[in-house]
Amino acid sequence: MNKKSAAYIIGFMIVICVVFGTGVSVVHNATQDMLEKNKRFHRNRIICQAFLLRVSDESAKAYAQAISEHIELKAITDGNRIRNVYRRIDPENPAIGFDFGGMGFWDRIDGIIVFTQNLEKIINIQFFDHKETPGLGARIEEKWFTDQFKGVAIAWNKDASDRVIIGRATGTKPDNQVDAITGATQTSMALKRFLNAELERIRALKLD
Repeated sequence: MNKKSAAYIIGFMIVICVVFGTGVSVVHNATQDMLEKNKRFHRNRIICQAFLLRVSDESAKAYAQAISEHIELKAITDGNRIRNVYRRIDPENPAIGFDFGGMGFWDRIDGIIVFTQNLEKIINIQFFDHKETPGLGARIEEKWFTDQFKGVAIAWNKDASDRVIIGRATGTKPDNQVDAITGATQTSMALKRFLNAELERIRALKLD
């Protein structure tokens, strides 16, 4: 066969595509279960951190058990989407959490926000996933940043875009303000924008 002919070249390309395509499919299918387990483990760990739950160890089983024992999950309709609502099963220390998210500087940011039962204060905020720049916008998931939200009062009497302020304080720092990330102004602004929009949607939800 003439190896320079069009038929040979096309046939060779087809064989290569089939071989490598099959290999990629095999690897994908073989790792799919592991990827799903890792995804659940990561999500459960973030939920436990958000609700400040004590976990016996760092295993996936321990995080899943902590959620099973302390968190009640319910999916409710929010407009044209489904939103997860989490309740901490503790009569003496109730808390309610919601999935929230929106467009960051580069891509979507998704997280969980936990409030006191009356939605007056934030207990904690954590992030499931983001694509922000490492060392800059990606610092939203660092403890120093998320810890700022603990105890922040929601200014329901303020303009809808300023219920929570993320930025540098001028004068006395108000109860609803946290510091922005230095060098990540766009990520901080994006987070403020969609967080406040999500607060409006959350307050409008019809909860049992």
